[in-house]
Amino acid sequence: NWVKRMRQYHKEHDKKQKPVWKKRFAQLEALGFEWEVNILNDWQQRYEELCAYKEANGDCRVPSTYKENRKLANWVRKNYK
Repeated sequence: NWVKRMRQYHKEHDKKQKPVWKKRFAQLEALGFEWEVNILNDWQQRYEELCAYKEANGDCRVPSTYKENRKLANWVRKNYK
């Protein structure tokens, strides 16, 4: 996807950026774009949310249509397979 490509390009060209890319990277940073993503932190957050869901609902069967936390629903669906 586009975000992944931008992160990879930034990583590969960080030291030898052309002026046009420096400007583009600066614009993304001004929007709060994160170049490094810590996947373990995301996983831990979803795990804690799943624990809270189980505490509240008595099971870990988060519906795929769970509107209260769509990220959790997607995470459970992906990790269930």
